Amino acid sequence: MSKLIPELSALMPAYNEEEVLDSSISEAVGALDDLCQTWELVIVDDGSTDATPEILREWSGRDPRVQAVTQPENSGYSRALIDGFAACRYEVIFYTDADAQFDLGHIADLYPHLAAAEMVSGYRVGRQDRPVRHLTSAVYNWLQARMLGLRVKDVNCAFKLFRRSFFNQVELSSDGFLIDAELYARAQSAGLSWRQVGVPHRPRLSGTTTVSVSTVFETLRELRALKKSLGETVLAPRDPEQEGPLSS
Repeated sequence: MSKLIPELSALMPAYNEEEVLDSSISEAVGALDDLCQTWELVIVDDGSTDATPEILREWSGRDPRVQAVTQPENSGYSRALIDGFAACRYEVIFYTDADAQFDLGHIADLYPHLAAAEMVSGYRVGRQDRPVRHLTSAVYNWLQARMLGLRVKDVNCAFKLFRRSFFNQVELSSDGFLIDAELYARAQSAGLSWRQVGVPHRPRLSGTTTVSVSTVFETLRELRALKKSLGETVLAPRDPEQEGPLSS
């Protein structure tokens, strides 16, 4: 019986995720086995100081499809993703976080839309985050809409699927937490299309988030730099229900 996806690279950044990483990888492996004929799971250890490196070494030794990319020191979420994307080998590329807040089986909901778009983005349905995350997310979505004109349902949802060709046309340079906004902004600038699909969200069962209210101020600085790099031109505002340049 053929599987839905011929080949896929799944990417997970991880920083001090020892409490959840083993179960997160195990669940990911099961979902990828069900969905993909050929796959790899690339996990970027962003300078973790807990047992994350040991867990990754154990998994890589057990299953060669699980690949670890190790940053010598904590370089930030955006850099972890940029380096991880560069390490991915297959024609379809997916990323999510290592905190197990999504069931990777829902990649099946996004994949059919990749036939008509270079990027397919999840948005969290029934979001299971603490109030401070809801607040920072609302402020962040407002800031990026105001400064970049990219009005999407859930910019920072860590459940995105790409054609490999996306990264041949988009050069990422963010640091900090701006990577998701940059993905949309540079896709819009390059005339690439995207779709948005609702994905059920689960509570974080262990570990702690590195996002706080202070992140908003750092992100504001990064947004200004990104806007400048795009040529000081604010992109045309988009209605949240629209699905990228090719749908307008």
